[in-house]
Amino acid sequence: MLRYGLLTLGFWVVWKLSGERPRAGAAWALIAGVAVLFGLGHLPAMAATIPLDMAITLRTVALNAVLGVFYGWLYWRRGLEAGMMAHAATHPGLWIGLAIG
Repeated sequence: MLRYGLLTLGFWVVWKLSGERPRAGAAWALIAGVAVLFGLGHLPAMAATIPLDMAITLRTVALNAVLGVFYGWLYWRRGLEAGMMAHAATHPGLWIGLAIG
């Protein structure tokens, strides 16, 4: 919810400052910035399971940021529900993959 709140706030600020809907460049910059914050937000959970080193930290942030860009794009183009459903759908796939691997 934090990610969507930040994206909504960012889109709103750009709209108020420019007087028009955010263009693609501004939207992608907002999505990327919030996606990195999304990745950073996963570090406490990772630190609770294993000690963090540089490789684990970068992997955690990067993988979650990539997914965050996808979810942010869905939110921008298809709405809040699409982004939330994609995020929710990722978890069972991750759990199954971890159980198999």
